[in-house]
Amino acid sequence: MEFSFLYSSSLLAFIIGIAATVLTRYSSIPQIIKGFKTKKMDDVSFWLIFYLTVGLFLYVIYGIIIDDAIIIWGNAIGVISNLILIILKIKYSIKSFE
Repeated sequence: MEFSFLYSSSLLAFIIGIAATVLTRYSSIPQIIKGFKTKKMDDVSFWLIFYLTVGLFLYVIYGIIIDDAIIIWGNAIGVISNLILIILKIKYSIKSFE
């Protein structure tokens, strides 16, 4: 009975981890698409994207240290998508660092 509970708990934790990763990584995609379409990024805060990218990068390092593939890959994808946002912000914004 105990083994079954532990197995189902770790499976549930794995599923929650995957779902959280997919949802949080998808969150920047609409902004990327909008930036490419409108070529306007003035309403997006550079510093928000910057600090988020640094935090995600630190999570990648943390994931490497604890050897957790979900944390590593989920946050690595987040770093990449936020770097795209930073590039769009710099390229299409009149006021890049506000």
